[in-house]
Amino acid sequence: MKMNSAVSFISRLLIIASMATIMFSCNQTKSETSKNNTMKINWSELSTEGLMGDLSKGISAAYAALIDGKLIVAGGANFPENLGFEGGTKAFYDEIMLYDKVAEEWKIIGQLPTPSAYGVSVPVADGAIWIGGNNEKESLKSSYQVSLSSSNEILLKSFPDLPFPMDNFSGCSSGDFVFVAGGNVNGRSSNAIYSLDTKTDSEWVELPQYPGIPRMQPVLTSIETEGKIFIYLLGGFFGGDDKQKPAMATEILKYDVDAKEWSIAGEQIDPETGKPFSLGGATAFSIDNRYILCLGGVNYDVFLDAITTQYNISSNSKLTSEEKKVQNLNFSKHYMTQPVEYYKFNSECRVYDTFTGEWTTIDNTTDAARAGATLVYEGNRFYAVQGELKPGLRSPVSFKGDIITD
Repeated sequence: MKMNSAVSFISRLLIIASMATIMFSCNQTKSETSKNNTMKINWSELSTEGLMGDLSKGISAAYAALIDGKLIVAGGANFPENLGFEGGTKAFYDEIMLYDKVAEEWKIIGQLPTPSAYGVSVPVADGAIWIGGNNEKESLKSSYQVSLSSSNEILLKSFPDLPFPMDNFSGCSSGDFVFVAGGNVNGRSSNAIYSLDTKTDSEWVELPQYPGIPRMQPVLTSIETEGKIFIYLLGGFFGGDDKQKPAMATEILKYDVDAKEWSIAGEQIDPETGKPFSLGGATAFSIDNRYILCLGGVNYDVFLDAITTQYNISSNSKLTSEEKKVQNLNFSKHYMTQPVEYYKFNSECRVYDTFTGEWTTIDNTTDAARAGATLVYEGNRFYAVQGELKPGLRSPVSFKGDIITD
Protein backbone atom coordinates (compact mmCIF):
# COMPACT_ATOMS: atom_id res chain seq x y z
CA MET A 1 0.00 0.00 0.00
CA LYS A 2 1.17 3.51 -0.73
CA MET A 3 0.76 6.58 1.48
CA ASN A 4 3.01 9.57 2.04
CA SER A 5 6.31 8.78 3.68
CA ALA A 6 5.18 10.00 7.07
CA VAL A 7 2.99 6.97 7.51
CA SER A 8 4.31 4.56 4.90
CA PHE A 9 5.36 1.92 7.45
CA ILE A 10 2.13 1.85 9.40
CA SER A 11 0.12 1.91 6.18
CA ARG A 12 1.78 -1.31 5.09
CA LEU A 13 0.68 -2.90 8.36
CA LEU A 14 -2.59 -1.19 9.20
CA ILE A 15 -4.10 -0.50 5.82
CA ILE A 16 -7.55 -1.89 5.70
CA ALA A 17 -8.96 -1.06 2.49
CA SER A 18 -11.00 -1.28 0.31
CA MET A 19 -11.71 -0.76 -0.46
CA ALA A 20 -12.77 -2.30 0.04
CA THR A 21 -14.10 -2.87 -2.50
CA ILE A 22 -17.84 -2.06 -2.47
CA MET A 23 -20.83 -3.00 -4.59
CA PHE A 24 -24.08 -1.18 -5.11
CA SER A 25 -27.33 -1.38 -7.02
CA CYS A 26 -29.29 1.79 -7.51
CA ASN A 27 -32.58 0.79 -9.12
CA GLN A 28 -34.77 0.14 -6.10
CA THR A 29 -38.06 1.82 -5.23
CA LYS A 30 -37.89 4.73 -2.82
CA SER A 31 -39.36 3.99 0.61
CA GLU A 32 -42.32 6.11 1.58
CA THR A 33 -41.79 5.78 5.33
CA SER A 34 -38.75 5.46 7.54
CA LYS A 35 -37.67 1.84 8.08
CA ASN A 36 -34.31 2.32 9.75
CA ASN A 37 -35.80 1.70 13.20
CA THR A 38 -37.29 -1.64 12.14
CA MET A 39 -34.40 -3.11 10.15
CA LYS A 40 -32.74 -6.25 11.45
CA ILE A 41 -29.95 -8.43 10.11
CA ASN A 42 -30.03 -12.22 10.12
CA TRP A 43 -26.43 -13.41 9.97
CA SER A 44 -25.12 -16.79 8.82
CA GLU A 45 -21.52 -17.94 8.50
CA LEU A 46 -20.15 -19.40 5.27
CA SER A 47 -18.01 -22.51 5.31
CA THR A 48 -14.24 -22.13 4.90
CA GLU A 49 -13.92 -25.53 3.17
CA GLY A 50 -11.84 -25.32 -0.01
CA LEU A 51 -9.62 -22.48 1.21
CA MET A 52 -6.21 -24.07 0.85
CA GLY A 53 -2.66 -23.06 1.71
CA ASP A 54 -2.09 -19.43 2.65
CA LEU A 55 -5.63 -18.55 1.53
CA SER A 56 -6.90 -20.51 4.52
CA LYS A 57 -5.44 -17.77 6.74
CA GLY A 58 -7.89 -15.22 5.35
CA ILE A 59 -7.43 -12.18 3.14
CA SER A 60 -8.46 -8.54 3.08
CA ALA A 61 -9.14 -6.01 0.33
CA ALA A 62 -10.20 -8.62 -2.22
CA TYR A 63 -12.25 -8.09 -5.37
CA ALA A 64 -15.72 -9.64 -5.44
CA ALA A 65 -18.89 -9.99 -7.46
CA LEU A 66 -22.36 -11.38 -6.95
CA ILE A 67 -23.61 -12.67 -10.32
CA ASP A 68 -26.94 -14.51 -10.54
CA GLY A 69 -26.71 -15.06 -6.80
CA LYS A 70 -23.26 -16.66 -7.07
CA LEU A 71 -20.49 -15.24 -4.89
CA ILE A 72 -17.10 -14.76 -6.59
CA VAL A 73 -13.99 -13.54 -4.75
CA ALA A 74 -10.59 -12.76 -6.26
CA GLY A 75 -7.17 -11.56 -5.17
CA GLY A 76 -6.65 -10.08 -1.73
CA ALA A 77 -3.66 -9.83 0.56
CA ASN A 78 -2.40 -11.13 3.89
CA PHE A 79 0.70 -11.76 5.97
CA PRO A 80 1.07 -15.55 5.67
CA GLU A 81 4.03 -15.74 8.05
CA ASN A 82 5.45 -12.83 10.05
CA LEU A 83 4.31 -9.20 10.11
CA GLY A 84 6.39 -6.52 8.44
CA PHE A 85 8.22 -5.35 11.55
CA GLU A 86 9.08 -9.00 12.25
CA GLY A 87 10.71 -9.35 8.86
CA GLY A 88 7.67 -10.76 7.07
CA THR A 89 6.24 -9.60 3.77
CA LYS A 90 2.68 -9.09 2.60
CA ALA A 91 1.49 -11.64 0.04
CA PHE A 92 -0.89 -10.83 -2.82
CA TYR A 93 -3.02 -13.45 -4.57
CA ASP A 94 -4.39 -14.03 -8.06
CA GLU A 95 -6.88 -16.86 -7.42
CA ILE A 96 -10.50 -16.32 -8.44
CA MET A 97 -12.83 -18.39 -6.29
CA LEU A 98 -16.51 -19.31 -6.41
CA TYR A 99 -18.51 -20.24 -3.32
CA ASP A 100 -20.54 -23.35 -4.06
CA LYS A 101 -23.66 -22.96 -1.93
CA VAL A 102 -24.75 -26.57 -2.46
CA ALA A 103 -21.43 -28.18 -1.54
CA GLU A 104 -20.70 -25.36 0.94
CA GLU A 105 -17.12 -24.95 -0.21
CA TRP A 106 -14.86 -22.62 -2.15
CA LYS A 107 -13.57 -23.62 -5.60
CA ILE A 108 -10.85 -22.00 -7.72
CA ILE A 109 -12.28 -21.09 -11.14
CA GLY A 110 -9.57 -18.85 -12.58
CA GLN A 111 -6.76 -16.35 -12.03
CA LEU A 112 -6.39 -12.59 -12.16
CA PRO A 113 -3.95 -11.18 -14.74
CA THR A 114 -1.69 -10.25 -11.79
CA PRO A 115 -1.83 -10.82 -8.03
CA SER A 116 -3.49 -7.76 -6.51
CA ALA A 117 -5.72 -6.26 -3.84
CA TYR A 118 -6.98 -2.86 -2.58
CA GLY A 119 -8.98 -2.11 -5.72
CA VAL A 120 -12.69 -1.53 -6.26
CA SER A 121 -15.53 -3.83 -7.32
CA VAL A 122 -18.77 -2.42 -8.70
CA PRO A 123 -21.75 -4.10 -10.35
CA VAL A 124 -22.88 -3.46 -13.92
CA ALA A 125 -25.74 -4.88 -15.94
CA ASP A 126 -23.77 -7.86 -17.25
CA GLY A 127 -21.76 -8.66 -14.12
CA ALA A 128 -19.19 -6.49 -12.40
CA ILE A 129 -16.09 -4.36 -12.98
CA TRP A 130 -12.89 -4.84 -10.98
CA ILE A 131 -10.86 -1.65 -10.99
CA GLY A 132 -7.30 -0.67 -10.02
CA GLY A 133 -5.59 -1.83 -6.83
CA ASN A 134 -1.98 -2.64 -6.09
CA ASN A 135 0.49 -5.40 -5.31
CA GLU A 136 3.97 -5.53 -3.81
CA LYS A 137 5.47 -3.97 -6.96
CA GLU A 138 3.07 -1.30 -8.20
CA SER A 139 -0.26 0.44 -8.15
CA LEU A 140 -2.62 -0.50 -11.00
CA LYS A 141 -4.84 1.38 -13.43
CA SER A 142 -6.29 -1.63 -15.24
CA SER A 143 -10.01 -2.51 -15.19
CA TYR A 144 -11.81 -5.71 -16.14
CA GLN A 145 -15.43 -6.52 -16.81
CA VAL A 146 -16.32 -9.74 -15.00
CA SER A 147 -18.96 -12.22 -16.09
CA LEU A 148 -19.81 -15.85 -15.41
CA SER A 149 -20.88 -18.45 -17.93
CA SER A 150 -23.66 -20.96 -17.29
CA SER A 151 -20.96 -23.53 -16.54
CA ASN A 152 -19.35 -21.21 -13.95
CA GLU A 153 -16.47 -20.24 -16.21
CA ILE A 154 -15.09 -16.85 -15.23
CA LEU A 155 -14.67 -14.35 -18.06
CA LEU A 156 -12.50 -11.23 -17.77
CA LYS A 157 -12.76 -8.59 -20.48
CA SER A 158 -10.43 -5.59 -20.56
CA PHE A 159 -12.19 -2.33 -19.72
CA PRO A 160 -10.95 1.28 -20.10
CA ASP A 161 -7.91 1.93 -17.91
CA LEU A 162 -8.08 4.51 -15.14
CA PRO A 163 -6.37 7.84 -15.96
CA PHE A 164 -3.75 7.03 -13.30
CA PRO A 165 -2.93 4.05 -11.10
CA MET A 166 -5.27 4.00 -8.08
CA ASP A 167 -5.43 1.96 -4.89
CA ASN A 168 -7.15 2.12 -1.49
CA PHE A 169 -10.01 4.08 -3.06
CA SER A 170 -13.75 3.45 -3.25
CA GLY A 171 -16.40 3.03 -5.91
CA CYS A 172 -20.05 2.59 -6.71
CA SER A 173 -22.37 2.39 -9.68
CA SER A 174 -25.76 3.74 -10.69
CA GLY A 175 -27.34 2.32 -13.80
CA ASP A 176 -24.70 2.43 -16.54
CA PHE A 177 -22.49 4.88 -14.61
CA VAL A 178 -19.49 3.91 -12.47
CA PHE A 179 -17.81 6.28 -10.01
CA VAL A 180 -14.48 5.98 -8.16
CA ALA A 181 -13.05 8.39 -5.59
CA GLY A 182 -10.32 8.96 -3.03
CA GLY A 183 -7.38 6.74 -2.16
CA ASN A 184 -3.97 6.98 -3.77
CA VAL A 185 -3.91 8.43 -7.28
CA ASN A 186 -0.56 8.05 -9.02
CA GLY A 187 1.05 7.37 -5.64
CA ARG A 188 -0.37 10.33 -3.71
CA SER A 189 -3.37 10.76 -1.40
CA SER A 190 -6.07 12.40 -3.47
CA ASN A 191 -9.42 14.20 -3.55
CA ALA A 192 -10.10 12.98 -7.09
CA ILE A 193 -13.32 11.45 -8.38
CA TYR A 194 -13.84 9.95 -11.84
CA SER A 195 -16.85 8.58 -13.69
CA LEU A 196 -17.44 6.30 -16.66
CA ASP A 197 -20.55 5.60 -18.72
CA THR A 198 -20.05 1.89 -19.33
CA LYS A 199 -22.20 1.97 -22.47
CA THR A 200 -20.69 4.94 -24.29
CA ASP A 201 -17.41 6.13 -22.76
CA SER A 202 -14.01 4.95 -23.90
CA GLU A 203 -12.19 6.76 -21.10
CA TRP A 204 -12.81 7.98 -17.56
CA VAL A 205 -14.04 11.54 -16.96
CA GLU A 206 -12.60 13.62 -14.13
CA LEU A 207 -15.29 15.29 -11.99
CA PRO A 208 -14.89 18.21 -9.55
CA GLN A 209 -12.70 17.13 -6.63
CA TYR A 210 -14.40 16.59 -3.31
CA PRO A 211 -13.71 19.16 -0.55
CA GLY A 212 -11.80 18.65 2.69
CA ILE A 213 -8.98 16.25 3.41
CA PRO A 214 -7.90 13.47 1.05
CA ARG A 215 -9.52 10.19 2.05
CA MET A 216 -7.84 6.81 2.14
CA GLN A 217 -10.23 3.85 2.17
CA PRO A 218 -13.54 5.72 2.35
CA VAL A 219 -16.89 4.29 1.27
CA LEU A 220 -18.90 5.52 -1.71
CA THR A 221 -22.60 4.95 -2.36
CA SER A 222 -25.18 6.19 -4.83
CA ILE A 223 -28.78 7.20 -4.27
CA GLU A 224 -31.23 7.92 -7.10
CA THR A 225 -34.05 10.31 -6.24
CA GLU A 226 -36.67 11.44 -8.78
CA GLY A 227 -34.39 10.51 -11.66
CA LYS A 228 -31.36 12.32 -10.25
CA ILE A 229 -28.18 10.59 -9.08
CA PHE A 230 -26.43 11.61 -5.87
CA ILE A 231 -23.11 10.18 -4.72
CA TYR A 232 -22.38 9.94 -0.98
CA LEU A 233 -18.79 9.83 0.27
CA LEU A 234 -18.30 8.71 3.88
CA GLY A 235 -15.39 7.80 6.11
CA GLY A 236 -11.76 7.39 5.24
CA PHE A 237 -8.64 8.87 6.82
CA PHE A 238 -5.70 11.11 5.94
CA GLY A 239 -2.18 10.12 6.92
CA GLY A 240 -0.82 13.65 7.12
CA ASP A 241 1.73 15.61 5.11
CA ASP A 242 4.04 18.59 5.55
CA LYS A 243 1.04 20.93 5.84
CA GLN A 244 -1.54 19.00 7.84
CA LYS A 245 -1.53 16.36 10.57
CA PRO A 246 -3.36 13.04 10.28
CA ALA A 247 -7.14 13.16 10.54
CA MET A 248 -10.21 10.94 10.39
CA ALA A 249 -12.89 12.07 7.92
CA THR A 250 -16.32 12.42 9.56
CA GLU A 251 -18.15 14.77 7.18
CA ILE A 252 -20.68 13.07 4.91
CA LEU A 253 -20.21 14.56 1.46
CA LYS A 254 -22.88 14.55 -1.24
CA TYR A 255 -22.25 15.02 -4.96
CA ASP A 256 -25.05 16.14 -7.27
CA VAL A 257 -24.18 14.48 -10.60
CA ASP A 258 -26.38 16.81 -12.69
CA ALA A 259 -25.27 20.04 -11.00
CA LYS A 260 -21.67 18.82 -10.63
CA GLU A 261 -21.57 20.21 -7.11
CA TRP A 262 -20.44 18.90 -3.71
CA SER A 263 -22.13 19.70 -0.43
CA ILE A 264 -21.92 18.56 3.19
CA ALA A 265 -24.90 16.28 3.88
CA GLY A 266 -24.20 15.40 7.49
CA GLU A 267 -21.74 14.15 10.09
CA GLN A 268 -20.66 10.78 11.42
CA ILE A 269 -21.77 11.45 14.99
CA ASP A 270 -23.14 8.76 17.26
CA PRO A 271 -26.54 10.01 18.48
CA GLU A 272 -26.15 8.28 21.86
CA THR A 273 -22.62 9.38 22.77
CA GLY A 274 -22.41 12.57 20.72
CA LYS A 275 -18.92 11.51 19.61
CA PRO A 276 -17.60 11.09 16.05
CA PHE A 277 -17.07 7.59 14.71
CA SER A 278 -14.86 6.27 11.94
CA LEU A 279 -15.81 4.57 8.70
CA GLY A 280 -12.22 4.09 7.55
CA GLY A 281 -11.89 0.64 6.03
CA ALA A 282 -15.64 0.06 6.37
CA THR A 283 -18.11 -1.23 3.79
CA ALA A 284 -21.50 0.17 2.84
CA PHE A 285 -24.45 -0.19 0.49
CA SER A 286 -27.68 1.66 -0.22
CA ILE A 287 -31.16 0.39 0.56
CA ASP A 288 -34.42 1.62 -1.03
CA ASN A 289 -32.58 4.61 -2.55
CA ARG A 290 -32.76 6.24 0.86
CA TYR A 291 -30.70 4.42 3.49
CA ILE A 292 -26.98 3.67 3.68
CA LEU A 293 -26.02 0.65 5.79
CA CYS A 294 -22.42 0.86 7.04
CA LEU A 295 -20.53 -2.14 8.42
CA GLY A 296 -17.16 -2.45 10.16
CA GLY A 297 -14.17 -0.16 9.98
CA VAL A 298 -11.46 0.96 12.40
CA ASN A 299 -12.05 2.68 15.74
CA TYR A 300 -11.81 6.47 15.55
CA ASP A 301 -9.65 7.08 18.63
CA VAL A 302 -7.42 4.01 18.45
CA PHE A 303 -6.56 4.41 14.79
CA LEU A 304 -6.08 8.18 14.90
CA ASP A 305 -3.72 7.82 17.85
CA ALA A 306 -1.73 5.19 15.95
CA ILE A 307 -1.26 7.12 12.72
CA THR A 308 -0.57 10.35 14.63
CA THR A 309 2.14 8.67 16.70
CA GLN A 310 3.78 7.32 13.57
CA TYR A 311 3.45 10.72 11.87
CA ASN A 312 5.05 12.53 14.83
CA ILE A 313 8.02 10.16 14.79
CA SER A 314 8.59 10.56 11.07
CA SER A 315 8.21 14.36 11.08
CA ASN A 316 10.42 14.99 14.13
CA SER A 317 13.38 16.89 12.72
CA LYS A 318 15.35 16.40 15.96
CA LEU A 319 15.61 12.66 15.38
CA THR A 320 18.18 11.04 13.14
CA SER A 321 17.09 8.48 10.57
CA GLU A 322 18.35 5.70 12.80
CA GLU A 323 16.50 7.06 15.83
CA LYS A 324 13.29 7.25 13.82
CA LYS A 325 13.77 3.67 12.70
CA VAL A 326 14.23 2.50 16.31
CA GLN A 327 11.18 4.43 17.55
CA ASN A 328 9.03 3.14 14.67
CA LEU A 329 10.08 -0.41 15.45
CA ASN A 330 9.36 -0.03 19.17
CA PHE A 331 5.96 1.47 18.42
CA SER A 332 5.09 -1.34 16.04
CA LYS A 333 6.21 -4.03 18.49
CA HIS A 334 3.72 -2.64 20.99
CA TYR A 335 0.87 -1.61 18.71
CA MET A 336 0.77 -4.60 16.40
CA THR A 337 0.85 -7.24 19.10
CA GLN A 338 -2.22 -6.33 21.17
CA PRO A 339 -5.26 -8.64 21.44
CA VAL A 340 -8.15 -8.19 18.99
CA GLU A 341 -10.26 -6.41 21.63
CA TYR A 342 -7.69 -3.62 21.96
CA TYR A 343 -8.35 -2.22 18.48
CA LYS A 344 -12.14 -1.92 18.93
CA PHE A 345 -13.06 -2.35 15.26
CA ASN A 346 -16.65 -1.20 14.73
CA SER A 347 -19.16 -3.85 15.75
CA GLU A 348 -22.05 -1.44 15.21
CA CYS A 349 -24.14 -1.82 12.08
CA ARG A 350 -25.23 1.76 11.44
CA VAL A 351 -27.88 3.07 9.06
CA TYR A 352 -27.79 6.62 7.71
CA ASP A 353 -31.13 8.06 6.53
CA THR A 354 -30.32 10.37 3.60
CA PHE A 355 -33.77 11.99 3.91
CA THR A 356 -33.51 12.98 7.59
CA GLY A 357 -29.76 12.92 8.23
CA GLU A 358 -30.25 10.59 11.20
CA TRP A 359 -28.10 7.66 12.26
CA THR A 360 -29.52 4.47 13.77
CA THR A 361 -27.67 1.39 15.04
CA ILE A 362 -29.67 -1.66 13.92
CA ASP A 363 -27.28 -4.34 15.18
CA ASN A 364 -24.13 -4.75 17.24
CA THR A 365 -22.12 -7.90 16.58
CA THR A 366 -18.52 -9.05 16.32
CA ASP A 367 -19.51 -10.57 12.96
CA ALA A 368 -19.38 -7.04 11.55
CA ALA A 369 -16.19 -5.97 13.35
CA ARG A 370 -13.89 -6.23 10.34
CA ALA A 371 -11.74 -3.76 8.46
CA GLY A 372 -10.84 -4.26 4.83
CA ALA A 373 -13.65 -6.72 4.23
CA THR A 374 -15.24 -6.85 0.78
CA LEU A 375 -18.99 -6.45 0.48
CA VAL A 376 -21.38 -7.38 -2.32
CA TYR A 377 -25.14 -7.42 -2.28
CA GLU A 378 -28.28 -8.09 -4.24
CA GLY A 379 -31.61 -6.80 -2.99
CA ASN A 380 -31.66 -7.12 0.82
CA ARG A 381 -29.05 -9.88 0.94
CA PHE A 382 -25.35 -9.14 1.27
CA TYR A 383 -22.07 -11.00 1.71
CA ALA A 384 -19.22 -9.62 3.83
CA VAL A 385 -16.04 -11.38 2.70
CA GLN A 386 -13.25 -12.03 5.21
CA GLY A 387 -11.19 -8.94 6.19
CA GLU A 388 -9.04 -8.03 9.18
CA LEU A 389 -9.81 -8.81 12.82
CA LYS A 390 -6.97 -6.49 13.79
CA PRO A 391 -4.01 -4.93 11.93
CA GLY A 392 -2.13 -7.73 10.22
CA LEU A 393 -4.52 -10.52 11.23
CA ARG A 394 -7.06 -11.72 8.65
CA SER A 395 -10.01 -14.04 9.09
CA PRO A 396 -11.01 -16.72 6.54
CA VAL A 397 -14.64 -16.43 7.64
CA SER A 398 -17.23 -14.72 5.43
CA PHE A 399 -20.82 -13.93 6.38
CA LYS A 400 -24.15 -13.75 4.63
CA GLY A 401 -26.58 -11.15 5.92
CA ASP A 402 -30.30 -10.86 5.23
CA ILE A 403 -31.94 -7.53 6.02
CA ILE A 404 -35.38 -7.99 7.56
CA THR A 405 -37.90 -5.18 8.00
CA ASP A 406 -40.97 -5.52 10.19
